[in-house]
Amino acid sequence: MKKQIKSMLLCMGAVLLFISGCKKEDSHDSPCAQSVVDYNPKTDGTGSSEAATDVPAKWYALAIKLSRTTPNQGAGPIISRTFGYIGLALYESVVPGIPKYQSIQKQLNSLPALPQVQCGEKYFFPACANTALAAMVHHMFGNTSATQNFTIDSLENSFNVLFKSVVPDYVFNRSTSFGAAISTAIYKWSVSDGGDQAYLNPYPTYTIPVGPGLWIPLPGQAAQLPFWGNNRTFIKEDANVQPAAPPAYSLETTSQFYKEELEVYNESINQNPEHRAIALYWAALPPPDVSISILSSVLASKNAGLFLSAEAYCKVGIATADAMISCYKTKYIYNQERPVTFIRANLDPAWAPLIPTPPFPDYTSAHSQQTGAVARVLADIFGNNTTFTDNSINDLGFTPRTYTKFSDYANEVGLSRIYGGIHIRSSNFIGLAQGDIIGTHVSALRFKKN
Repeated sequence: MKKQIKSMLLCMGAVLLFISGCKKEDSHDSPCAQSVVDYNPKTDGTGSSEAATDVPAKWYALAIKLSRTTPNQGAGPIISRTFGYIGLALYESVVPGIPKYQSIQKQLNSLPALPQVQCGEKYFFPACANTALAAMVHHMFGNTSATQNFTIDSLENSFNVLFKSVVPDYVFNRSTSFGAAISTAIYKWSVSDGGDQAYLNPYPTYTIPVGPGLWIPLPGQAAQLPFWGNNRTFIKEDANVQPAAPPAYSLETTSQFYKEELEVYNESINQNPEHRAIALYWAALPPPDVSISILSSVLASKNAGLFLSAEAYCKVGIATADAMISCYKTKYIYNQERPVTFIRANLDPAWAPLIPTPPFPDYTSAHSQQTGAVARVLADIFGNNTTFTDNSINDLGFTPRTYTKFSDYANEVGLSRIYGGIHIRSSNFIGLAQGDIIGTHVSALRFKKN
């Protein structure tokens, strides 16, 4: 396998990317005009396309693994933030090698100027990406174990050994220096967003409002990340993406609120086996992990190169990060009670939902909102009518699920939370719409030059 990858890299190394010829009109974005040779031709028959995507694909697979094995890193808001910064670092570390693309630094929320490439010098962008991703994974998983830190270092070194065998030292060193500089700058920006090292205390002191229809934590629960909605978003206007108020609390059987709670209860009685399977499937992993896994699957199926992968991971990362901030702001504005509280008090005191009720309010659904944002971004990149298979939880014994539209996947995620007994309908489908707005904002970022 190593010999095969090395052969691929030799093809990549034969056409190193060049940064050359300064131009005044490009000074808003890079001090250099770009004269780039595509190192990833799709017609050479060598499999170099697979090698080009190997760097981000393996780093994201490791990040998902770390989110599942490192304390508190699997919380949806925390891992979504991680994917946001990792994706941005990946994109900014390779964008100087994409002739028609530009940095998005000035379009993001208070991101300072980023390091620039040196005019007229050669860069090997897989090495830039590898260094940037390794550094960001170390930064974002600051509480992982010594064993996992060794795993991070080993992955970085395995790529470096291969790269150094096909790239001159001066190109390799310049490339890794640029990747490191990008990751340092982006991490420095990240620490001021309000979510830095939240994994150390995801349940800060919070006074829970009391009143009819308001959220009541279950025994042993505390409010998870109640101030997350105050965090800085990647896109400034995403901080203001907020829906109308949820259906008003009511015990009137004709009210929308009562009908939606009753729907959840009725769904749980003699439940359709397919509905049960859907609920359990989408509850198995944090939604950002699944979103990234789906993106990786789509990129692999399309034999995408490093540059398309970098753009896609960046967009999906920003979408899921900002969606979670917007969602948690909504949750702690309205503090809507969960179905388990309403149903036990008014319909069936012995009732239990199919899946565990998480420690935060109902409205809106975090699963739904981040999936709505990601589905919008994926549809805008690849087209909504894209067939894909999700294999993210095969190792947990689940059968992979296949979809022909990104919108179908998002709709199923929304329904899954009703089937699981933890959200009423409005929380899911207003959440999907809320996420769609954020995804639209992400797609509106100008990655391409004018």
